[in-house]
Amino acid sequence: MTILEKIRGSEKLQYLKWWDILILTLILFLQAIQSSFAAFSTLEDSAVAELPAFTSDINWQAFSQQSFLLALAFLYLWLRRFDFSVWTSKIRVTPKAILMGIGLFFGIAILFDLYFIAASYLLPPTPVDSVYYEAEQMMHPLLQKLSEIDLSLLVYSALNGFYEEIFFLGICLTVKTEHRRWAFLYSLLVRYSFHTYQGNVSALAIGFLLGTIYYVLYTRMKEKNMFPFFLAHAISDVMGVGILSYFILL
Repeated sequence: MTILEKIRGSEKLQYLKWWDILILTLILFLQAIQSSFAAFSTLEDSAVAELPAFTSDINWQAFSQQSFLLALAFLYLWLRRFDFSVWTSKIRVTPKAILMGIGLFFGIAILFDLYFIAASYLLPPTPVDSVYYEAEQMMHPLLQKLSEIDLSLLVYSALNGFYEEIFFLGICLTVKTEHRRWAFLYSLLVRYSFHTYQGNVSALAIGFLLGTIYYVLYTRMKEKNMFPFFLAHAISDVMGVGILSYFILL
């Protein structure tokens, strides 16, 4: 028996172990977690933060980096002789799944709008400079957002939606039933940890609110399908997590 055969074993792996999830976390998110907490530590106000601008070059660079890390993660799973049919049977692109993904985006976006409105009363935002405000109002917010969308953003968002949700809904939930609760709680912490660069208000919402909603909706599906969550996540990366600000000046 070769070394590779010893590593891979003789039977296909249906459920991941805790160390599999930990190793895959390190592969996929270690750098993101480190950079996010580094940025978080420099924030003057750890509750809120202005999102950095993402240029086309940054999007392509992130796409290349995530593609490489995803390939490493899949290589690890292949070495572990993971049964990928566990996931492929739960990823179906259908008209219904597309509509579900779009509906999920709108539902989450409105919920996040309400969350941030409530948070703004508890943590009032820093007054916006009047000149900047006037410049922003020269174009309708929705048209402004649409004008910023390019191919790099669409391609990267599509990958990122899959990249993150295949970890949270795929990897973290591919455990035996008795371990699913702990894997779910762990997934919330990971989701929160690499969004801290946005400040605590956003990171808590994305990590715990969004993570819990996705988990509950997915686990209650009669026919499991991860694609609507990939799509909803990708749309959020393109348009942002809110929707009311495109039509109402909050």
